[in-house]
Amino acid sequence: MDILPFIQAFVLLLMIMDPLVSIAAFLTMTKGMKRKEQNKIASKAVLVAAIPLFLFVVFGNIVLDILKVDLMTFKAAGGVVLLLLGIQYALGISLPKEKEDEGEAHDGSAIAAVIGTPLITGPATISAAVILTNEFGREVTAIAGIAALIVVWVTLLIGPKIQGFLGRTGLSVLSTMMGLVTIAWGVSFLKEGLFGA
Repeated sequence: MDILPFIQAFVLLLMIMDPLVSIAAFLTMTKGMKRKEQNKIASKAVLVAAIPLFLFVVFGNIVLDILKVDLMTFKAAGGVVLLLLGIQYALGISLPKEKEDEGEAHDGSAIAAVIGTPLITGPATISAAVILTNEFGREVTAIAGIAALIVVWVTLLIGPKIQGFLGRTGLSVLSTMMGLVTIAWGVSFLKEGLFGA
């Protein structure tokens, strides 16, 4: 396996998953819970996130064929999604859907579901997974996805320490930087999808 495609796929998936955003939501929704329960929810959330991610790595092309959507069109659409997601992260905008879900999450399973999807694996992650699978292959994308999910999992487990060290301002700054990188990937995908270059 070539290391460069793996690094590119890993960085893109990790940027889109943006564990720093997940930390803020995770700590808010699990406030007052014991550390053991928080860790259990974090593990569940990553497992929930892994299911749609790997389903689309394996069956993404089949879904596109069934829907009669060509890859370049999908890449352009994925670019738009990444662009909007990057703008959201860069400007610190919270989607109303996320706010609504956070208010409805009353137990561990519900919290894990909300963190797992759409926060970790949302439309942008799924779009990127399909595009990366076509560019780098299933093996590279799957391994990069596993690596990114492991980083997200560890980040959630040590979330309180990260937030204590960086503070909300530090988390916001890093999330903004991730947003800018995501915007750049989105523009690149959109350009390739529309103009083939």
